[in-house]
Amino acid sequence: FSSHPEFGRGILIFKQGFGFSARNLIKKASTWTRSLKGHALDVDEVLVEEDYCKEKQFVYHFVNFTKVLFVPRSAIMNILEKNPVAWKECARWRYFRAALVLESLKDADTLME
Repeated sequence: FSSHPEFGRGILIFKQGFGFSARNLIKKASTWTRSLKGHALDVDEVLVEEDYCKEKQFVYHFVNFTKVLFVPRSAIMNILEKNPVAWKECARWRYFRAALVLESLKDADTLME
């Protein structure tokens, strides 16, 4: 899972179950994600633009029944537009962190070639 067919990218909040996340990296590394009841995933990277380093963004795989709450990026951005303090005090730094991580992964691939 990387995006909802109708609503696009968003945040996944685990209610039940587990899965693993991966990036489209040369080594094809995966990270198991479990015991996340009530925790949100992809909080930082959901803020970056749709096509920004798209090939490096997280993809989630669920191997059994997993119940998640999906919050679309459009809803998050709408809330941030109405609350400039939330953007200034928190979201812009999360955006910066996500952009830095994605850009460094792109640079790492260039070095590996």
